[in-house]
Amino acid sequence: MKRQNIYLLLATALLSVSGCSSPEESGLESVPIELRASGEGEVETKADENRIDKEFATRIFASKRDGDYTKLAATATGDEWYADTKVTTNGSIALSGNPVYPEYGDWLYLVAVAPQPTSYTDADADAGTVGYTLDGQTDILYAKQIQGNRWDGSRFSKNTDNTVTPLEYTHQLTQLKFKAKKAGDKGLTVKVRSITVKDVTSAMTLTLKDGNAAFTGSTDLALILAGDGTEIKSTNAINLGVLLLPPLTSDKAYKVTVDTSVGKFEDLTIDFSSSGSSSSSSNSSSSNGSNGSGSASGDHFAKGHSYEVTLNISDKELDILSVTVAPWSSEEKGNLDLN
Repeated sequence: MKRQNIYLLLATALLSVSGCSSPEESGLESVPIELRASGEGEVETKADENRIDKEFATRIFASKRDGDYTKLAATATGDEWYADTKVTTNGSIALSGNPVYPEYGDWLYLVAVAPQPTSYTDADADAGTVGYTLDGQTDILYAKQIQGNRWDGSRFSKNTDNTVTPLEYTHQLTQLKFKAKKAGDKGLTVKVRSITVKDVTSAMTLTLKDGNAAFTGSTDLALILAGDGTEIKSTNAINLGVLLLPPLTSDKAYKVTVDTSVGKFEDLTIDFSSSGSSSSSSNSSSSNGSNGSGSASGDHFAKGHSYEVTLNISDKELDILSVTVAPWSSEEKGNLDLN
């Protein structure tokens, strides 16, 4: 009889364990993932660092493996996925499919890019990469890895202590903001028709686990002015527009060609020296150096930094008057407004 009682107790215990295999029966309710975004790090910010002036498209990658973003499902279901969505002006991110945290408290790792990439490679060798084609007008952002789990206090948001772990988007390209002025009060009114940066890389591959970028290919990227060009008729500099370019190291420079109503000024050198400055001038068949000032990052034409390039134009000549560090501009087409 004692042996039968022992068997009955063991059977009851096994039934009890098997009955707790689902989250619902064990008391583990599904916890929805709610995300926030902010513009910090290298992104130029205003007084309210979470303010976003215009919503933008993004792709978010979720993995249970630290730094490994391979073999992810293309919908926000299950524990590992990627999803295309938008960041709204209040910093919230809506996720279709209502994804939830891993049910038993495993860490979930997230990274994000914006805009949505042209390609996603999930090969084991590189832990996941995305690709972009550079066009000079599209801003590219990366949000570094964050981690969270279902337990209160470790969630990305909706913690009872009000802590938030946002996706912090940072610019991955360099911004050149072009301005132009007349060299003197007299002379012809000159129209700038286009500014072309020569022989820059045409493609960008970004590693998801750390945001490291590789640039390949070669292309010309152009800023085309509306109509038949923008008139330069004053010694006060006016804005022409921006180009978003691959960053350059200290031993490199941008080569630009400026097409105007008085001729085409080719192969002007735009370099940026933290140790000093030099003057330059160019006619329609040759060019020299450029004027520079120090970079806030300690690097030349660094990612996430903006530089103002001022052109000095006369009837027969055009030179680079100055290159200076400037606030990031998010007013032009293609820029993502994280201010």
